[in-house]
Amino acid sequence: MKAYIYLENGVFLEAKAFGKGGSAVANMVFNTSFTAYQEIITDPSYDGKFIVFTSPEIGIVGTNNEDSNSDKIHASSILIRSFNKMPSNFRATKDLDEFFKENGKFGVYDIDTRFLTTLIREKGEIRAAISTEISNPNDLKQMLDNRS
Repeated sequence: MKAYIYLENGVFLEAKAFGKGGSAVANMVFNTSFTAYQEIITDPSYDGKFIVFTSPEIGIVGTNNEDSNSDKIHASSILIRSFNKMPSNFRATKDLDEFFKENGKFGVYDIDTRFLTTLIREKGEIRAAISTEISNPNDLKQMLDNRS
């Protein structure tokens, strides 16, 4: 499934998505951790945020019943460079796609996370609209403007 991203500075990007799909507006932040993505996305301190992961690949560990910080995904979405749907960790009980679907969320991948991280580092949190349903940049801008 495709995902469309509109940043408050007018940048429009196209990517791929996993999980349930949908639309969301949030502030975009980045996280430089190379491990513990399940703990990060279920951390209440990321509630309502889009998390850009700088780690080059997410998903290979899968998810399990022990590593969540809470009982749900708090992040509005995650943005990652490379998504691995096939977990290879012996502790995995489900893949990340299934985990996102169960939580009614979506993740975005196949995107230049270095570009986004640099932008956030230089400008601070950036508001964005992300959708798997809306592909028109003007409609995404309107969605972003309406949820200011």
